[in-house]
Amino acid sequence: MNTLLNTSKFKFNQILRQSLVASIISAAALASGWAPGLYANSPMPVFGDTAQAQEINSQEISNYARAVLAMEPRREAAFREIKGMAGGQVPRVLCNEAQGINKLSGNIRGVAVNYCDQAKKIIESNKLTIGRFNQITLLQQANPAVKAQIQAELLRLQQAGNQ
Repeated sequence: MNTLLNTSKFKFNQILRQSLVASIISAAALASGWAPGLYANSPMPVFGDTAQAQEINSQEISNYARAVLAMEPRREAAFREIKGMAGGQVPRVLCNEAQGINKLSGNIRGVAVNYCDQAKKIIESNKLTIGRFNQITLLQQANPAVKAQIQAELLRLQQAGNQ
């Protein structure tokens, strides 16, 4: 009986991790700007670029996954903070749209700008340029094999962090 409970707990944890990884990748796949943004219905920063990446190596996959994982807590915090300031409605925020950010109220604008600055630093500290991060985001949208590699790396990093 105890073995059955442990097996069920393991399967639940495995499903939970896979669900989290899928959520992170799905959200990162929403491309629409050159730098991170906050969306009311998006669980992750939004990235994009018009250039398509053709090749990716294992180091870039690891760097990309590390950047995505490092940005998520900051994105969640900024999203919650803006949601509280805006009375529950989070305005669309794209870091590359200065006009849109400038239209935000002072406090909300400050949170958005701070988040965008943090996201840029995280991407660069993980040895990627904004352009390359965007290319990888678009590549994983178009290529299921790359998406699977990134998901596997996210899961590996999460499991390594939980041990």
